[in-house]
Amino acid sequence: MSQGSYTLNYWNVPGRGESIRVILALGGIKFENNFVPLPLPLENPENQSPPPFDDGTWVKLKPQTPWGTLPTLLLPSGETIGQQRAILRYLGKLIKHEGNYLYPEEPETSARVDGFMDMMEDIWPILIGLNGADSMETAPLYSTMLGQGTLDDFLNPRMEKGNGDLATQFDFLENAISNQGPFLLGSTLSCADILLFAAISWWGAGVFPNMDKMLEGRPKIEKCIRAVGNIEAISEYYSSLKSSRNSMPVVGSTNYSDYYKNYHLLCGLD
Repeated sequence: MSQGSYTLNYWNVPGRGESIRVILALGGIKFENNFVPLPLPLENPENQSPPPFDDGTWVKLKPQTPWGTLPTLLLPSGETIGQQRAILRYLGKLIKHEGNYLYPEEPETSARVDGFMDMMEDIWPILIGLNGADSMETAPLYSTMLGQGTLDDFLNPRMEKGNGDLATQFDFLENAISNQGPFLLGSTLSCADILLFAAISWWGAGVFPNMDKMLEGRPKIEKCIRAVGNIEAISEYYSSLKSSRNSMPVVGSTNYSDYYKNYHLLCGLD
């Protein structure tokens, strides 16, 4: 596809922005990472630019976004689009891998991709604490971001095989992936595989202590995310940024650079 100027606006953590970074890297598209300071009540380290934590930037930027959320992607046309999955579908219609668009053109196949990504969206709010969480202190993601460790008492029962609601949702993902593999659609990579790679790696550092609970007994999920990490353009992207992650802040028990550890692992960089 033709090259242009793209800017991704997101926090300097993987989160919902990482799948977009990955698909842009896969497509060989140059883009700017505009790291917006995280709106967290944490003190900024001295002499770090841009500051990692709240400095008022988000309050000013939020009214300018299409949906009041991040990520947003500034297109070469000057238009800004938002919402993670919408951006993935947009880019998937432009980017090919081994001759196939990352968002399928055939309606039934695209519905499979959409269904898989929508199922992942059902998991996301639980893991980051949006379903019934009254404060940052009771949200699994915010617990690690505030340096307070993982909320094992919340996560462990929900990940019990055969009983936990989260375990059941991960099983649905496992069962949806083609038996031929390694990807959802078999040998054809899609934006759903990119999203799975980005999300499992992120959840396995930002919510869980590692990826083990999500991957145990789910070989197709593991095979898929390892196959994505083995794609040369993606591994080269992470290799190019690995050293820069070392300057990320440390908050309590959390070293923010560790949020990228699973991406490095799956790309064979550790």
